[in-house]
Amino acid sequence: MFEQFLDAYRLAAAGGGQEVPDSVHPVLAPLFSQFGGSTFDDGLYRVHTPASAAVIDGFVVDAFPELDGRVACFGFDWLGQQWAIDTGSGTPDDPHVLLINPNTAEVSPFPIAFSRFHDEVFVDIKDLGERHFGEWAAEYPGHLPLAFDECVGNNVPIFAGGADSFENMSKQNVQVLWGTHSQILAQLR
Repeated sequence: MFEQFLDAYRLAAAGGGQEVPDSVHPVLAPLFSQFGGSTFDDGLYRVHTPASAAVIDGFVVDAFPELDGRVACFGFDWLGQQWAIDTGSGTPDDPHVLLINPNTAEVSPFPIAFSRFHDEVFVDIKDLGERHFGEWAAEYPGHLPLAFDECVGNNVPIFAGGADSFENMSKQNVQVLWGTHSQILAQLR
């Protein structure tokens, strides 16, 4: 597991060596123990630590109460979108994956087992994310690499009428982005 992923993504800042508590879903333990806290491709993708995942899980459930008891985040992209396992789909020992977007308030299922996700789907979609990330970086030079806890999110969420444009985006702390966006979404529901 992770061989094709490591061929496609450059490790920019290593985490790893994370102690994984028993409370973490067993399918996530190898990812967290090898790469927890790591940044790939200047912040295109980050792997959560068990602690950062637990904090974000809380924000995700605040924003999407229907995911309570089903979701466990494992990583996030440069836009602050969370990648998570969904224990309500797939098999108990190899759940499917969700992409959870704080800017659009969308939850997108990926009907593929987590064990295959990084080496298959994540490798296949790299060009799409990398292109948009590169466009933003060219427009706003000097902002890379993103720190482990940073993302580029919408100042006014798209779901609340914000523009889907670089002008409505800024570098932010990922937990602050999720905290404010989840509160706005909860108020709108």
